Amino acid sequence: MNSPVDRSAPASAGVDAASAGALFSRSGRLAAILPRVLFIVTVLYGGALFWIAPRPPLVDLPQHAGQVMLLRDLLEHTSPWQNLVQLNLLTPYLVGYGLALPLTYLMPIGAALNGVLMLAYFAFVASCVGFRRYLGGDPRLDWLFVPGFFGFAFVWGFYTFLVATPLGILFMWLSHDYAKASSVRKGVWMFVAGTALFFCHGLVFLFSMVIGAGFVLFKQKTLARKILALAPFVPLGVLCLAYMWWSRATDPLLGQTVPGVDVFKWGFDLARVLSLPVYVWGMNKSVAAYLPLVALMFAAPWLWRNRINPDRSVIVPMLAVAFVWFLVPGTALKTAYLYHRFAVFLLPAYAFMFCAPQTSASDARRASSGSAGGALLGVGVQALIIAGCWIFFADQTIRLHRFAVENAPLDELLSRTEPNQRALSLIFDRASPAYRSPVAYEHQSLWYQAEKHGFVDPNFATYVPQIARFRPGMMPIAPLTLEHDPGRFDWTRDNGRQYRYFFVRKEGPLPNNFFANSECDVELVTHEAEWSLYERRNCR
Repeated sequence: MNSPVDRSAPASAGVDAASAGALFSRSGRLAAILPRVLFIVTVLYGGALFWIAPRPPLVDLPQHAGQVMLLRDLLEHTSPWQNLVQLNLLTPYLVGYGLALPLTYLMPIGAALNGVLMLAYFAFVASCVGFRRYLGGDPRLDWLFVPGFFGFAFVWGFYTFLVATPLGILFMWLSHDYAKASSVRKGVWMFVAGTALFFCHGLVFLFSMVIGAGFVLFKQKTLARKILALAPFVPLGVLCLAYMWWSRATDPLLGQTVPGVDVFKWGFDLARVLSLPVYVWGMNKSVAAYLPLVALMFAAPWLWRNRINPDRSVIVPMLAVAFVWFLVPGTALKTAYLYHRFAVFLLPAYAFMFCAPQTSASDARRASSGSAGGALLGVGVQALIIAGCWIFFADQTIRLHRFAVENAPLDELLSRTEPNQRALSLIFDRASPAYRSPVAYEHQSLWYQAEKHGFVDPNFATYVPQIARFRPGMMPIAPLTLEHDPGRFDWTRDNGRQYRYFFVRKEGPLPNNFFANSECDVELVTHEAEWSLYERRNCR
């Protein structure tokens, strides 16, 4: 006969087991929820980076800011430069500038562009996550969508390119859905999305078009169905060809070389083979320190024992990235850094290739019998990736803050200028030690155009895709040369008299006779750190 103590012992053990099971269940749920919470917090942290530097060290961004304000003033018929430039609404930059334009009535132009870039970043991550879910991918690979937006294209300030990236992912998503089960309705939506993408950025449009067509060729079984399913791409291709013909016919630089930009440069060497994983993180050699992190991100799905998706069409985006990486020239059609900027798509394209882990009963039994070590390895890999993303963002935070302090003297120069004047930018020292960028200051003088409605040369109004372009016969002769070699400035040849202000960034003083001429006096207005502002006065 069992004693009362004997009868209570099994009950107590049962209670302990139930408590342990409940605790294990809660810890399992916490382990599942915590990475998603950290993911959301990390993405929000990435969005905060856009607000650290009021005038960020993104090379081309001031030029885009100047274009947006020219657009606004021309639309309002208040621009003092209506005799110099004209509107060009047939541009693949229309969406990016159109999104920023209404924000300029609510906030400063720098904040407007930073706000659009922040929303583009959120949309890029969200579209990648959505496409990954649609493909049945592993949610742990969502971390591969976090850092690339802040890579090469970000540092160079390719504003319209970055704004187009989420639309590019959405077009790929629509294309895959269309290729899986084509219909007229889906084809119409693809045409609408493709047209919007074209007017956002031509390069992202072409890249996404190739991927969309690849999905169709993979998914459709017979040649006849492949040809028929490619129908939505035909009008988009015609739109692209028509724009290319029109842009060539209206290019003021047709047949001319652009100083500092090769007509065609292949640029294939060992450095190129190794470069794209580096460009995920930035543009200079220092970011090569993140190569172990990108290697871990590439190894993660194999360490987690994910499988390549049985739907082999998912490899198309990665094939497209590889094609750009190895076969697209570095410079063509007066456009530099062609393949470099596509590093933003490298990690997402790789993540799209993999399935989520299987969760069948047999898999669960194998996991429970096998392997605490494997589970710990998976958690450890994810923890290292999360830590790497936070280290990268912390580094960006420090560098952006230091640049904001370093570039503060530009405030003093701008405060000493009157609005609505023409200026010349002479940037001898383009590098920013604070941000560790060799060209961060190349176009910083354009904030005078963006914030005070002036007009600064060298100016993007020279180029075909811009929304405000020089009128025929009004384009300056030399300032494109001065962008890369300001020491060649000559008062007579460069028509120095037309400029009221000269923004100079140079560590040492200018030569005494740099502005020598017999027409006007040129006097130093203020000198702050490496920045100097000169003004033309007393012309005879």
